[in-house]
Amino acid sequence: MKKTGISEEDNTKKMSFIGHLEELRKRIIVVLAVFAVAFGAFYPFRARILELLTRPLTNKELVFLDITEPFLVNLKLSSIAAAMIVMPLVIFQILAFLFPAFSEKIKKRIIIIGILFFVLFYGGVAFSYFFLIPVAVKWLISQSEGLTQVLSVSKYVTLIGWFLIGAGLIFELPLVLLFLIKINILTVKQLRRKWRVVYIVILVICAIITPDWSPVTMGLLAVPMILLYELSLLLARFF
Repeated sequence: MKKTGISEEDNTKKMSFIGHLEELRKRIIVVLAVFAVAFGAFYPFRARILELLTRPLTNKELVFLDITEPFLVNLKLSSIAAAMIVMPLVIFQILAFLFPAFSEKIKKRIIIIGILFFVLFYGGVAFSYFFLIPVAVKWLISQSEGLTQVLSVSKYVTLIGWFLIGAGLIFELPLVLLFLIKINILTVKQLRRKWRVVYIVILVICAIITPDWSPVTMGLLAVPMILLYELSLLLARFF
């Protein structure tokens, strides 16, 4: 008798794949729902958020150049604040989704890894807010000597938002390298042997991540990134 249709094994694999997609969909919905709630909660405090973001601007005023700009800026401010709050949930959802694929050794250390995710991300945000952004703003404004300055509030908020989120993500470098080492794409020996190449790559990434592309902010971000790179090699010995 001829066999027709899909075998039971293939059907199980298909259902398993569909099940993973369904789980991923649910996790994305949860993240979007929490983001929407956080966005709505922060919207009434948009003026306070703008005040915090404009502290590096000493004796400078921001203007809007388009009738829709104030409303769009309010959306950006609420979105940036919501993203800062939702990021731990995003990390948790990623770890929970990938948890079955982790080795037993990684599973035993998943709580430590999760804490490191949070510490590194908010450490990057804090570094950007207290050190990187003030230096970048001061240097950029110093380049306008002899010119009349009219600072667009929309462009300024976008710039600061990229600085904050970009620095937070780039500070996850140790965990990214740790993951690549554990899945055997890279080895500690390779990274240690080719440290010069890695340092150059870090400088290139810093040039891309820093939205102002200034050598000052690029150098300021490169220093902690190199330290984080060395930290990632140290972490690889314990995980």
